[in-house]
Amino acid sequence: MSDRGYQPDFYALSEPVRDPARRQQKAEKIRWVLTNFAPFELANATCLDVGCSSGMMTAALAPLFRHTYGLDFDALALASIQPEQHAGVTYLRGDAMRMPLPDASVDVVICAQVYEHVPDDSRLFPEIFRVLTPGGIVFFSGPNWLFPIEPHYFLPFLHWLPSRQAGTYLKLTGMGDSYYERSRTIWGLRQLLGEFEIVDVVRPLLQTEYLIRSPELRGQLLAMPQPLWQAIVPLLPNFNWILRKPGDHLQRRQR
Repeated sequence: MSDRGYQPDFYALSEPVRDPARRQQKAEKIRWVLTNFAPFELANATCLDVGCSSGMMTAALAPLFRHTYGLDFDALALASIQPEQHAGVTYLRGDAMRMPLPDASVDVVICAQVYEHVPDDSRLFPEIFRVLTPGGIVFFSGPNWLFPIEPHYFLPFLHWLPSRQAGTYLKLTGMGDSYYERSRTIWGLRQLLGEFEIVDVVRPLLQTEYLIRSPELRGQLLAMPQPLWQAIVPLLPNFNWILRKPGDHLQRRQR
């Protein structure tokens, strides 16, 4: 169990989370996945966006749901939320490792590029499991430790180094003083997510432009034989999964 705290000044230091165009693009990808893979009507569902930051993505996705919660620990990020981003959303300041929500209280959780920023991801995922209703789903995305280019600083091998050496690397490149993020391999994540059913949605996403713009490259990847595709999945830069909590969802039973 980790005793480190949350990343200080993350919102202030991270330009991508303040970029409306990038947040909108990410929201569109998540919307596509949820509308194509959710096994129940989203319009009747309650959603939780873990690591909602300034609420741009949360607000963009809120019309899909009956009600949405946005949760973040960063007070500066929450203070930047605009009035129009409150429609249909309740924003909460809280710890993702100890969420201020009851058991089985949300149908959908969004956990997009968050797990590597939480002090202890082994406490994050049990909390997500706890607040989900039976049959509820998670949109999960996050970086792959095996991919050699670190996705926040775009430096090769940064995340493979011990913490002190990684901090030195950032100082030498003029990109920071310390390295915080911690990612996992596909096998490490699957072990951590053992209670969930996992559906990999990367290949379906290749039918869209959300992951790769080039139609030629998308076509080549989609044309790969399944055994070859499965061989490269553990090496892809990013995971995009739907996680499902076992059980029958109430809406599914009412159909």
